Amino acid sequence: MKGFKKFISRPVVIVLLLVMAVGLLLGTGVEGTRAVLNQESSPFHANVEVASIDVALLENGSQIANNGYNGGNPSGELKLSEIVDGKAKLGYKYPEQIAVQNTGSIPQFVRVTILKYWKEKGSNKRIDLDPSYIVLDETKDGWQKDANASTSEREVFYYLPVLEPGQTTPALSSTLSISPEVLNEKTEENYTYDDLEFHLEAKVDAIQNHHAPDAIKSVWGISVSGDENHIFLN
Repeated sequence: MKGFKKFISRPVVIVLLLVMAVGLLLGTGVEGTRAVLNQESSPFHANVEVASIDVALLENGSQIANNGYNGGNPSGELKLSEIVDGKAKLGYKYPEQIAVQNTGSIPQFVRVTILKYWKEKGSNKRIDLDPSYIVLDETKDGWQKDANASTSEREVFYYLPVLEPGQTTPALSSTLSISPEVLNEKTEENYTYDDLEFHLEAKVDAIQNHHAPDAIKSVWGISVSGDENHIFLN
């Protein structure tokens, strides 16, 4: 019950409640009518379609995560398929095109959060090491980084134009590389980053385009200007 109350209190859901209520009333009417018709005729069925916000995260054209009213996992660990035997070449720019697709039925604005960190093999992440050596090259093709919310470990991107159903954004990134400057981090005995794993994770979420500035402020906690077709970070 608590989960349901939390769900219906979300601003992105409020505008859909009227549609959902109508759907339930129609369903009730259909069932009542069918109960009578069953005495003299075969049963019939009717479907009620409710608008939904659903979004998918793409890496180099392949879906790695999805998020929305229909469930899914909004987070995914990026694959970096061109890395052979799990060993990355310092300074080499691996293709890494991260994009978002609107898989729902209504226009929406989308946000992607990128996490970068280091780990020892089979161990927890190393919070004492510098994630900025993991370099994700941005395209700025319709995307804007939220400088106030971003750190060396966490980067937050907003796609400023509205994303229509079925559409896919331009990639927010082009390549990923490990800076050769990690070689400057060493002790007398070894290199600090030698034989460590670097990790890159991404999360996607979306919000309706109706009353966008108010909805984004309520759900994402940031102030934007604009309208149902385009937003601007304040």
